[in-house]
Amino acid sequence: MRKLAIIVLLSLVVVGLIYSQAKPGGIARQVSMGGSMTNSNLVLNPFIIDDPALLLLNPAYQGIYNDYLWSNIAGGRIEGNSSNDNGYGNQNAGVAFSVADAFAVGLIMSYDPTSVNSLQNLLQSYPQYQRSSQTVPQIYNVWELVGSYKLSSMTLGLGLMYGWSNRTDDYKYTSPISTQKNERYASLLSVRVGAIMGISDDLSLDFSGHLRLGSATDKITRTPEVTGNGGEYEASGTEMLLYARAKMKVSDKFNFVPYGMFGFGSAEPKEKTQPTGLTKATAKLEYSTSVYALGIGGEYKTQNFYFAGGLSFQHYAQETDRKRPGGASDTLKNTWIYTGLPVINLGGEWWLTEWLSGRIGYFRSIGSYNYKNEYPNYTYESNQSYEHSWLIIGGLNPSSYDGIVTLGVGFKFGGFALDATVSEEALRRGLGLIGSNNGINTFGYLTASYNFAE
Repeated sequence: MRKLAIIVLLSLVVVGLIYSQAKPGGIARQVSMGGSMTNSNLVLNPFIIDDPALLLLNPAYQGIYNDYLWSNIAGGRIEGNSSNDNGYGNQNAGVAFSVADAFAVGLIMSYDPTSVNSLQNLLQSYPQYQRSSQTVPQIYNVWELVGSYKLSSMTLGLGLMYGWSNRTDDYKYTSPISTQKNERYASLLSVRVGAIMGISDDLSLDFSGHLRLGSATDKITRTPEVTGNGGEYEASGTEMLLYARAKMKVSDKFNFVPYGMFGFGSAEPKEKTQPTGLTKATAKLEYSTSVYALGIGGEYKTQNFYFAGGLSFQHYAQETDRKRPGGASDTLKNTWIYTGLPVINLGGEWWLTEWLSGRIGYFRSIGSYNYKNEYPNYTYESNQSYEHSWLIIGGLNPSSYDGIVTLGVGFKFGGFALDATVSEEALRRGLGLIGSNNGINTFGYLTASYNFAE
């Protein structure tokens, strides 16, 4: 019986290798090949042209990864216990189906690229809250419907995302008779558009644009009204991102890859309805961000080896402007600017066998930041070099690492693929899943996928 099981297993492996249709990749591959935070907590090596992770940036990539199921199982740490890194914000999944020769429809579940949940903290920072603030529940329900359509030399993509959260508490009192309703809710609406264009045999472009709208509300209604009670506070935010890349063929082995990105966001809390018996608040709190990046690099391919890497210039600015008339201590303008030059993304991948690949990556951002506080009666400013790898996924402390080298592996059998980052400790003490006695993981971030195209 054991011999029969072994024969069956080996037969399945051989058949899977012969008829392999897997399309490996995803966040785990990106992390292990020099990926870094780009925007919206998405880790990418911007010089890797083809990868299913790009579907989270440009919906047109669904035209390449249709009839496709994927899941970021997460984990995330390069070393140490990763169980605390699972869950919302790290784990997400998606599926796409071809419903016609050129049209595909898909669904992305639990992937939230926005900063909408930070609106709660911004709302509570409003300098003229005239009653105790309520905690707005974070948005955990996020769904995106994605469609793609292939033309002769172009693929178009569209994504529509919605997310929400809410909590309502009703109080009914009999002596004296009164009622109170406490409401807090948040919502997210996002539209993504993208395209992949083949200009010629030697040139192709891909570009995308995102518009995201978020809101958070804190509302109390009391009957009969009580002075200082009730009122409604609201924070709203807008985010926009534009991203473009080109692939220019230089030779049969090398493609030149430049890219550019620009994005901005703004948010503002306000007192929509003042509590009963109070004067409407006149304070203002305005928050804004801007980011842009330019990079040049390329990808090099042979039959069994792939390399992608390059250099970038990245700039991020964040500004908070708080004004409360008549209160000098509550008037403050805060500015934080980070500039990275150069930002280095390097990644190599080679297939050791038909079903096993090895990966290695390097990322580093050599940068500086400027921090400035402006009060009515004085100004404080600080400038400092800041050499570190801003890679939060991986459980690494961004302030104590000036570079990061990552390792990864990829497996594929038939249409199934599993990609993972690998702890460097595994090379010293063996595979943890077989019998190590420490808490260091063998595999960190995991991405699984299945290509069920015929």
